[in-house]
Amino acid sequence: MKSNFINYLNGYVKIRIYGKMPEKFINLCTTNYIILWNIHKEMSGESVIATIRLADFFKIRPIVAKTGTHICVLSYGGMPFLIKKLKRRKMLPVGILLFVMVLNILSSYIWFIDIIGTKQLPPERIKEIAYQYGIKPGIMKDTIDIKAIENKMLLSLPEISWIGINFIGTHASIEVVEKTMPKIQDKLPADIIAGKDGIIVELIALAGQPMVKAGDTIKKGDVLIKGVTPVVTPQNAEQTNEQAKAVPQPVKANGIVKARVWYEGYGEERIKSLVYTRTGRECMAITVKLGAKEFQLKKAPEQPYDAFEVEDIHKSLDFWRNSLFTVESIISIYHELWAETQEITLEEARDKARNNALLVLKNSIPEAAYILNRNTEVLKSSEPNLIRIKVNIETIEDIGQNMGSK
Repeated sequence: MKSNFINYLNGYVKIRIYGKMPEKFINLCTTNYIILWNIHKEMSGESVIATIRLADFFKIRPIVAKTGTHICVLSYGGMPFLIKKLKRRKMLPVGILLFVMVLNILSSYIWFIDIIGTKQLPPERIKEIAYQYGIKPGIMKDTIDIKAIENKMLLSLPEISWIGINFIGTHASIEVVEKTMPKIQDKLPADIIAGKDGIIVELIALAGQPMVKAGDTIKKGDVLIKGVTPVVTPQNAEQTNEQAKAVPQPVKANGIVKARVWYEGYGEERIKSLVYTRTGRECMAITVKLGAKEFQLKKAPEQPYDAFEVEDIHKSLDFWRNSLFTVESIISIYHELWAETQEITLEEARDKARNNALLVLKNSIPEAAYILNRNTEVLKSSEPNLIRIKVNIETIEDIGQNMGSK
């Protein structure tokens, strides 16, 4: 990466070497400390493509004459060529300088206000109070007493326990920590319903009327404990008369309902797959972004290699990092990739497929669930290279969920 940057500063030329002895030309360049890189033969095999530093390009004339080769310039780039281009466009550097100066002035003001940390308190209310004490778009940052405004806002907002104000570029970031208020317990009448399909194994009703018993098969949404006072079995005629007069009262159902629940997950893995590795060859593109405008200092070919991946490196000035106007450079590195076939054993493919299936089920099964059984089945596949696995898991877990009575 460092050498690429140095080569860009010094300038470089991409050349085609053809003739009787291009290999001898490359060897003589190495002997004379002339560095060539990105060397590769063209598809025809009659010529060689290479890149050379601009300063070294003017030293190769004797070597060309000695080896009887010919040189053709394909492209060039780097800082010297950029400076030459800027000299022809004299107003462009002036415009960029003026643009940066305007940005410098505008960044001394607050243009945006961000509210961070609110949960119950509306952000608009915090903004309204911040405006009252002087933090608003268009105000110069140097005129704001942050500590004094923080203290005033704490007094004006009894719902918060801490407030911090920071300036990031043209943004004023107001971070708050709300006071922890005691939760009001919900005592409204409610049923307990089934959150999943299953078979009941245990039911303990602490409040409400049980609607199912152990051994019953239930579906998601069935009422397990109804939110009414339970019916008491009468012991004599007097109690029967009293119960006949009693009206069931609505309550918030409470209890533990455990059931057997089944889960099913699928996973697959290939025995042979393509694996891509970097060859070490790379090319680079450099773009400078000023606000909404982009200037390309160095352009890369549309299809630099048969297979490649792009690594983007964004570098921006801290001064403008979170401002409306973006000032950053984007370096795109195109890495050539080499594809090779990787083969694993049948047992390894089954293990990976099973792990993939278990990973799918992991988010569905609660941590408190007790696993009774786990079965793995290899499924038939029309593709011989593909292994498919089905995993069945049986658990015992609490499936009760509170829901308001109708």
